Amino acid sequence: MPIDDPQVFASLAESLADVEGVTETIEQIVAFAVESIDTTYGGITLVKSGGRAFTTVGATDESVIEADRIQYELRQGPCVDAAADSKIVVSAYLATDERWPDWGPKASALGFNSVLSAELHARGRRIGALNLYGTSEATFSPEDIALAALFARQGALALGYARSEEGLREALETRTVIGQAQGVLMERFEIDADRAFSTLRRYSQHHNIKLKALCHQLVETRVLPAVDTGGAAEAQPAPV
Repeated sequence: MPIDDPQVFASLAESLADVEGVTETIEQIVAFAVESIDTTYGGITLVKSGGRAFTTVGATDESVIEADRIQYELRQGPCVDAAADSKIVVSAYLATDERWPDWGPKASALGFNSVLSAELHARGRRIGALNLYGTSEATFSPEDIALAALFARQGALALGYARSEEGLREALETRTVIGQAQGVLMERFEIDADRAFSTLRRYSQHHNIKLKALCHQLVETRVLPAVDTGGAAEAQPAPV
């Protein structure tokens, strides 16, 4: 697929238009890149813990997960370099690439002889890298590299949007269920909303139960969850 073909942009936009959620967005980005660049193996490295850790998502094969895992363990490899340093990394001969003397031979043993990793970043924030593996040497052409960079840029924007949407949706769902749980306590104990929320928060903190999980259970069962205290269920606290 030529890089200057308008259909590239149209196809990519169309493939992401109806996708909902982070997981689906990741899978679609990888699937489109793998198909367009004509390779079989791909995945995405996500940056975690402020860049101190990485994880692989959307992998098309277990061998991709293993190749990435070894990189993360060694802190050495193209996916780590692309994700950590915000750049595009290409290798045509993994087994002998001097940049990764420990990882390269291990990747070759898994059947990978070339790799293309393109940074994922949006709004100045590092997200990770789009990684494509080739089983032959010199798999990726200059046009493939340009396409991967395009997919990574567009994919990062879509992924950033999906994360924001998912976070907003979760926040709204949490607020809704908390309101419903407050209503249960308000009706039962004839208290106002502030006292109901105070009771929920105190119970959550005291028993180390996530507030959202506590509220879900209260709404579903109409009672606060019993807490194991060594054989006896602890009584529900009265609002104060």
